[in-house]
Amino acid sequence: MLVTVRSLFDAYWPAATALLVFFWVWRLAKASLRLWMGEERLEEPPERRSDDDEVRLPEGAGGSMAWAVVKWLLLACVLAAATGYGLFRLLGSPRLPSSSSFSTTELLDLLKIGLAVIGGLGAVVALAVAYRKQQVSEAAHVIATHQEQRERTKFFNERYVKAAEQLGHERFAVRLAGVYAMVSLADDWPAQRQTCVNVLCGYLRTPYPTDDPTEREVRQEIMTTLLDHVWDQGWHSQTVDLDFRGVEFENLDLSRRTFRGNFHFDNAVFHGDTADFSKCIVTGDVSFRGARFAAKRTTFSELSLRRAVLDFSQAHFTGGTVDFSVADLTNGTINLSRTTVQDTVVDFEWLMAQHGVISLDEAELRNATIDLSSVNVLPMKIRDRSRSEITFRSVVANGSTIKFNGSKLDRAGLVVDGARFLDCALEATSAEAMYVDLSAKDAESDDFVRQLRRMRNAGNREGSRRSAARVDQ
Repeated sequence: MLVTVRSLFDAYWPAATALLVFFWVWRLAKASLRLWMGEERLEEPPERRSDDDEVRLPEGAGGSMAWAVVKWLLLACVLAAATGYGLFRLLGSPRLPSSSSFSTTELLDLLKIGLAVIGGLGAVVALAVAYRKQQVSEAAHVIATHQEQRERTKFFNERYVKAAEQLGHERFAVRLAGVYAMVSLADDWPAQRQTCVNVLCGYLRTPYPTDDPTEREVRQEIMTTLLDHVWDQGWHSQTVDLDFRGVEFENLDLSRRTFRGNFHFDNAVFHGDTADFSKCIVTGDVSFRGARFAAKRTTFSELSLRRAVLDFSQAHFTGGTVDFSVADLTNGTINLSRTTVQDTVVDFEWLMAQHGVISLDEAELRNATIDLSSVNVLPMKIRDRSRSEITFRSVVANGSTIKFNGSKLDRAGLVVDGARFLDCALEATSAEAMYVDLSAKDAESDDFVRQLRRMRNAGNREGSRRSAARVDQ
């Protein structure tokens, strides 16, 4: 067995070496020919290639047909020679007979072999021609596809320019048509969908004209369309960011909307008679950081907040009422930390929280009312150790009122550490507290803290003693 393998190796290694050398010589000659003809260039990465770049044809599509046929014939001859040489060595390099020693039958057999070789070379030529035609056909397809893509992109760009011009028109109907045109373009052009959405969001950030009563309708339509639209070809698979930072809204109505994902209303201004987010469903994070709520009534009533966050940190509330009544917090957070609430009622009546958090940490309350009446704070399960929290850490309240009338707090945390309640009132008629963990370290004033301790307790005495002990700390 070892002798057979060795004999095979001795027979074919020269042919294999010759093929390898021929391959590298061919590659070097090909590169040199390209360089000499000025066709050699580095191919750009796909991400840096634009639609206007020169189309890259398939390998082998260039050059003449004759050169392609000659190339394949040379390759066939080399392979035939290598195979013959290998057989010759495998047979032990036998001595070839002279021409006179062949009989007529043997000569005819040799003639047949010669004709078969010629036929094989003809087949190689036919295959080379067919392969060449296939390469040319593929190159034509690539060119046609590239041209079609360029025409498509040009068409989309023309639509984009026209829609942008409509958005800047002075007539209301033309601007409204521009909104629909830009949204339609975003449907048809997934590659630049985010750009189209950014244009609409950027339009909202332009200065609000107070002398045009139709502008509110245009902006309302942009908001409604962006939030309600279900994009074709991958709204759920392709993330589209909606950025409303710094936008000014008048009488905004986004009621009954579903907020999936992350939305940004940072530093936005809400004014007019109302800002309506009632009956919305929030499953992501909605940010109102630094926003100004100056509408007479801002409502988030019947809000459903599930595993989500409403972030109002550093916001300013100067309107009449901010309504969170009948909201449902399930693993949700309403973050009002570092907010300023002035001459405003923040209404949480009938809110239900299960492992939810209402945070007013470091908030500044001026003549404000935080109404937590009839709030129901419950654990996720009867034996669940997780709890909901209502926190007033380091809050500064002047002339304000905190209401817990009729509230039911079960396994909840109430934290007022470092808070300052100056000339404030606490209303807690019929409030019920069971296993409430009250923390009031360094809180002022003592009278307000005592009122918290006197909140009626419908739970067991052990929970009441535990809460009182925590307050004494």
